[in-house]
Amino acid sequence: MQTLQNGPIFRKALAATSTWTAVLPIIVLTLVVLSSLFYYKWGGAIRTVVSVQASGAYQARPELIASAGLPLVLASGARTINYLAIVWPALVFGVLIAGLVRAFVTPGGIAALFGSGTLRQQLVGGVAGMPLMLCSCCVTPVFSSVYASGARLGSSLALMLSSPSLNIAALLLTFLVFPRDMAFARTAMAALAVFVVPVLIEQLAGDTLYSRALRASASRTEEAVPRTLPGVFRNWAASSGYVAVRTLPLIALGVFVSGLLIDWFDHPSFSVAASGLVIAVVALLATLIALPTFFEIPLGLLLLASGFPPGAALAMLFAGPAINLPSLFTLARVSSKKVAVLVFLAVWVTATAGGLLLELLRP
Repeated sequence: MQTLQNGPIFRKALAATSTWTAVLPIIVLTLVVLSSLFYYKWGGAIRTVVSVQASGAYQARPELIASAGLPLVLASGARTINYLAIVWPALVFGVLIAGLVRAFVTPGGIAALFGSGTLRQQLVGGVAGMPLMLCSCCVTPVFSSVYASGARLGSSLALMLSSPSLNIAALLLTFLVFPRDMAFARTAMAALAVFVVPVLIEQLAGDTLYSRALRASASRTEEAVPRTLPGVFRNWAASSGYVAVRTLPLIALGVFVSGLLIDWFDHPSFSVAASGLVIAVVALLATLIALPTFFEIPLGLLLLASGFPPGAALAMLFAGPAINLPSLFTLARVSSKKVAVLVFLAVWVTATAGGLLLELLRP
């Protein structure tokens, strides 16, 4: 019996049991968080799609605090509260998922998940972000943890951009509410932004000293894995708190600043300026302002109803959810200012070019 217990088969079985004892609480916790997220996001998305199918129109949520008629700074503060009142559940999920990644996903695990080869890494990053359906603000904490854990910049950006840009429910709503050419154009622009643009940004920006420092710190997760549920919760809570402190203040600041820009949409010069200039300006503002999930839909409809060219509405549909000032602020801190500027320019140029192309191709 003593020989059997000291044998290699017994040691392997003991090691396997020990591994499962350590990993099982993490797996259970991850499944609970992800299933709760999917219930919240997909349930809301399905209800929205069914409502639009029944009524033929999208009805945006009313403001919690009326911002009309307030001075600029107070109006921006009211819009910030209104925005956070809508997105806070998704933002909490983003922080909690980021905490799971930071606490328990090792660089080796990230490398195994994304694999080798640029094509596979972009596909994995893009596909992984789609079912999350988090807005640009809410997915940036997830980006920060995935990138810090060893994923390449391109595939991390693919995950970050695909969650709002390739939101399946938002694309379906676009097909239900807008002309088909605009819906197909939005989908094509989103796919370009997710699967091609991040590769170009990675080539232009390279790596940064800060990201390498983050990746080195992420290796600590390989040193000790908690083996009990209380230990898992402690690590998760500490990691989520770290992510929240580093991302939420910048997101709130970005939402406030973007709220200062919304009034520009009412500027009368938009209606008399050349279509190309209007599309470029709308694309610029859409790239900067913070929008909750689906809010690009009523804004796009509002632009069309106000006499804006369809290309401007298309620029709003694509750029509105793809990126915003809060996520750009966080992106600059997590990676580099150069990366944030390149992402901003890429989204703005894609939105402007797509809008112009739609105007040229329309009869």
